[in-house]
Amino acid sequence: MIERRVEIPPANFTGYPVHTTLRISRERGKYKLELHALGTVATVPIDITPHDLAALKADFRREIEPFARQSIGSKAPTAADLQERLRPLAEVGHHAYMEIFGHRSALQTIQAIDRFGTRTYFEVASEDFFLPWELLYPNSLEESLSYEHFWGLNHIISRVIVQRNPAPLGIWPVIPFTSRPKLGLLVHHKLAAVTDKEIPFFNRLLREGRIALFELRALDPNKRLEELGEFKNFWGEGFHLAHFACHAFYEEESPAHSCIVLSDDFSISVRDLASYEVTIDNHPLIVMNACETDNMNPLYSSHFAGALIKCGARGVVATECTISDTFAADFAQQLYEHLLAGEPLGESLLATRRYFVEELQNPSGLVYSMYAAPSIRLAKVDTQGEAT
Repeated sequence: MIERRVEIPPANFTGYPVHTTLRISRERGKYKLELHALGTVATVPIDITPHDLAALKADFRREIEPFARQSIGSKAPTAADLQERLRPLAEVGHHAYMEIFGHRSALQTIQAIDRFGTRTYFEVASEDFFLPWELLYPNSLEESLSYEHFWGLNHIISRVIVQRNPAPLGIWPVIPFTSRPKLGLLVHHKLAAVTDKEIPFFNRLLREGRIALFELRALDPNKRLEELGEFKNFWGEGFHLAHFACHAFYEEESPAHSCIVLSDDFSISVRDLASYEVTIDNHPLIVMNACETDNMNPLYSSHFAGALIKCGARGVVATECTISDTFAADFAQQLYEHLLAGEPLGESLLATRRYFVEELQNPSGLVYSMYAAPSIRLAKVDTQGEAT
């Protein structure tokens, strides 16, 4: 589907004077980092094996999941308690930072960026080197700990998945709509917070005239072929946004069998998206609020994101570890308030993460990753295609 181009001013990224690109490749089982920043390029080895990388991801999951499983309704820790609880997470984040940027030229460049004292836009491109980059902690552990030092609470971080058969280039970051943005909702009703919080929230947005809402009906797993057709047809509505509130399961041995599970326990795998030639019309931004998974990690989040982008998604926001459905529902509400106000995706994610850590002492927003351009945003236009 060819997009209509409209005249809309670009998003303002003047607060991000430093644009840093990290390109990571693997040759003969070893990783190489190409770091573009401050007008220089540093190409250095990363002394991490795939086995080391898997161990790092496991360490991150172990330390962030106690926060991510915490329901919003539970008692929030004090600022002092949070600082102490952050130490194990900061230790893993600092260790990963030093392992990735341990080579002298890379460390000098990345430390020079930190000395700017301003936010940076990091673009990370890789085929298989996936980490929760938001959890990197560059500061010395001997200094006073602060959530401010985690990359994801101070910088904009986007991921580019290097694919053998990439999606077509040229999808515009601005999502134009004339009346109300159309939002496609795909849910699993057995998640309590989905029925108690997320669906009522989207229905309220519908009543207030802020969105046009389309919910995928429950699919019957006993009529699999027919219902896969229903799933495919759903994407023909031409959404501007799409939201998954569901289960997700990841297959360690065969990532293509990893799946999302919608009502009524209808599973759709990464392989199904390709095998049944699912096409996502109009290039919506997709938010995957996949909750209560057993072994979610960045590698498998990237498989889903990459598959949806190949199908036509403009970009994907996904979680990178187990997260409570209550927190996921509250995070989604905050995020959409920013997006529907026309704020860029990168700024919206950063503001939402900071809200939860500043107001509720909960850093769980750091598990949300952006496989998308940070400048993606909604923009209302008139019938002639001009910004209003």
